[in-house]
Amino acid sequence: MKYEMIPCSGDDTEFIEEQSDNAFNAIAQPEEDAEEEFVYKVTDESGNLLGGCILSVDGLKTASIYDLWVEEAFRRQGMASALIWEAERKAREYGCYLAMVGTFDWQAKPFYMKHGYMLNDTMSGAPKGHEHYFLTKRLDCSSAEYIPSNCQQYEIKRGDEKDAEIFSGKLRGYDSAIAPREHEYIPLSKKIVDENGRIIAGFVGGINGWNDTDIAVWVEETHRNRGIGSRLLGEFEREAKENGAGTVFLEAYDWNVGFFKKNGYERVTGMLEDYPRGHVMYCMQKSL
Repeated sequence: MKYEMIPCSGDDTEFIEEQSDNAFNAIAQPEEDAEEEFVYKVTDESGNLLGGCILSVDGLKTASIYDLWVEEAFRRQGMASALIWEAERKAREYGCYLAMVGTFDWQAKPFYMKHGYMLNDTMSGAPKGHEHYFLTKRLDCSSAEYIPSNCQQYEIKRGDEKDAEIFSGKLRGYDSAIAPREHEYIPLSKKIVDENGRIIAGFVGGINGWNDTDIAVWVEETHRNRGIGSRLLGEFEREAKENGAGTVFLEAYDWNVGFFKKNGYERVTGMLEDYPRGHVMYCMQKSL
């Protein structure tokens, strides 16, 4: 059978992402399909935003806490602790067994570790000259909770999308002042079609302003083990390198880690056991 690799168009990327998610979910078996997001904030008496964070809860019963930000004048006064404690409380309420956070070397790694988070992965050179950390905390196990006495003074309120945009923008501006982004996000995607023009495989990903990469590769089950996935991965690497990326960072799992190792991803920088439940996630990278 003849195959042709061509650029994605229209709804192709959405189709490939959906198929990739379906393949993952067939193995991971999420309890629910929907993902819920919660915004938490702290304001002063006049309603001015002083700090906030975003919590995302998924069907795998895992929680992601991100865009945690506190106005500079209120830092180291327990506000961030109050926000993360409330986010974890809501995550437990939803039955989450695991919380995940990402942070950079200029941000809050010691803060998260003080709150019981364990370091799972370190990405060096993302962005250039810096490190990005991936940390997790089990929420289904008893642990000594760090709750500073002064965090009780803050009233945590539910925020909305507008609030999230404000403190996410402030955090992005703070990050860019330390590590300026070189460009806007560069999307990369290709599809492979059969002789009838039907999509049987593809990749969707891109390069962010710090030249860090993300990618999802999908091959229809009846066409696997024919080198199609390796061909797609090689094409992504070629395009990523042409657009300034020096390293590809990705996450693999115990059911597909062999594929990536076969394609040169021999460096495992971190791993997370029991994610998704009963499986292992591997953080991998390959220099281009």
